[in-house]
Amino acid sequence: MARAQVTNAKNKNPFPVKYTSVVDQKIILKTITLAPVYDNVNGIYSIPIQKLLVDLLQNDKVWGYAEFPDFNKKVFVETFDTNPNEVLNVLAKNGSQGLLTALITKGPRGLNARLKLFTQDQGLILLEESFQDLETFELAKVRTEFVRLYHNLKNKLPYRGFVLSRRGLEVTLNLGAQNGVTLGQELSVSQILKLNRHPKLKTLVGIEREVIGRLKVTKVESDLSFAQIIFEKETGVVEVGAKILPTEYVSYPYPKINGAGEVLGDEKVTPKPESEKKTETKSENAAPQTETAKKPNLNKVIVQGGLSQYAESTSFTAGTTSDAAQGMAATLLLGGQFWLYENFFIEASMKQSFFGATNTLNGSTPAGLNYTVSRYLGAFGYNYFFTDSPWGPQLAGSIGFISYRTKVNDSSPTASTNTQTDGTNLKLTALIPLQPEKPFEIGADLNFMLSSNFTETPVTSGTPTVQVGSYGVFLKYISTPNFRYRIDVTLENIDASFTGAGTRSNSAKAISIKNFSELFGVEYLF
Repeated sequence: MARAQVTNAKNKNPFPVKYTSVVDQKIILKTITLAPVYDNVNGIYSIPIQKLLVDLLQNDKVWGYAEFPDFNKKVFVETFDTNPNEVLNVLAKNGSQGLLTALITKGPRGLNARLKLFTQDQGLILLEESFQDLETFELAKVRTEFVRLYHNLKNKLPYRGFVLSRRGLEVTLNLGAQNGVTLGQELSVSQILKLNRHPKLKTLVGIEREVIGRLKVTKVESDLSFAQIIFEKETGVVEVGAKILPTEYVSYPYPKINGAGEVLGDEKVTPKPESEKKTETKSENAAPQTETAKKPNLNKVIVQGGLSQYAESTSFTAGTTSDAAQGMAATLLLGGQFWLYENFFIEASMKQSFFGATNTLNGSTPAGLNYTVSRYLGAFGYNYFFTDSPWGPQLAGSIGFISYRTKVNDSSPTASTNTQTDGTNLKLTALIPLQPEKPFEIGADLNFMLSSNFTETPVTSGTPTVQVGSYGVFLKYISTPNFRYRIDVTLENIDASFTGAGTRSNSAKAISIKNFSELFGVEYLF
């Protein structure tokens, strides 16, 4: 490898000395492209990992993302290892400075995955990270491993950042609080003179570099910092692109993802106290826990609107009936679920419909009836996750209080009464995600009333015996990690029969209420 070329030609604007290292320039990584990810199991892993890596690059505060160029022939990622010219051809086509490749194979020894980084330096591989595990086959775990590979790969680079701009002795760096940079911290600036590579694998095993300056941080933002040059080997040698040396407490942050593999942001690198810096031996930063290892943000609120098809039928002992029906009843639902500890939660919801219906009882007035139909639910529950991820298949059970209420204006003789059915409710909810192939979740709700109490006003029909059933299915479209569109289709059925005498002049023997609703709305997780 050629050593740095030093040019001493006068350059009065702004400085008389300029150092140039060809190797140093060729490993400046501003834009990265990603080759098609390969697996040997028909895309089960390659498709979601391709999406994950693109999201990581697009959300990266240091690296930009360039789409992989189109080629007439099929691209095999293995060829980049042995054909550096292919790497240089890809980089030249889209103007990127680095190429990432990912290869996943499943075999008798478990799952093997490799993530490689190629650069403009002769088109050779610069860094590689890999993992192999006999037990890691679940997609959520594979995603977590690739986030770790990506993080480790970046932190193996022979520099942590570089100078973005310079004005006098003031410089701007592409490192900030997210990287662990703190106010008043001193950083070393270097120029890389030579890359030492493995004789067979060609991966980076060491570098030769020269410290050309030292900076003191004067201002820190999330992803940027500003510093003053306090030492410079030659006037003007610290220029745009000059590399910040790796330090134990300045690194690239660890990307956070959710169970769906969507990138949420970066973990902030927390600088350690000076006392710890003095006592600890230098080592690589341990990877923080990923999002799936923490308590996830599963609290949610639901807001929906739609239509209901309501039907009520009252059978009289005289053999006649009174029916009320509305096929387009405006309906609103508000709900929420809040997590207490690990798998335990509380939930509450309210659903209401408002509509008018024709009074069909002969001789009864008024001719029109106004209805308000409501359902109130409050419960305590437990959610069982079938995988390590809270975003996988799950089954929830809750027990609590439920109340179905129907209010209608008075009529003479009475056509319909106000009814209220209260009781202890057992609810079972099953949810199955269709990810990563499709951004949908499907599920079903079953409600069983364990005990019930049926009442009527302003008149009664006798001693009631009631049966209540409620069944529903739902579909969610995952728009963002915190936002989902949701469709619910629910059938609620209340059948009450009466024995004995009541206060009603036209005695009723049974009341049947059916409420079929279709609701559309949003679900927000926080």
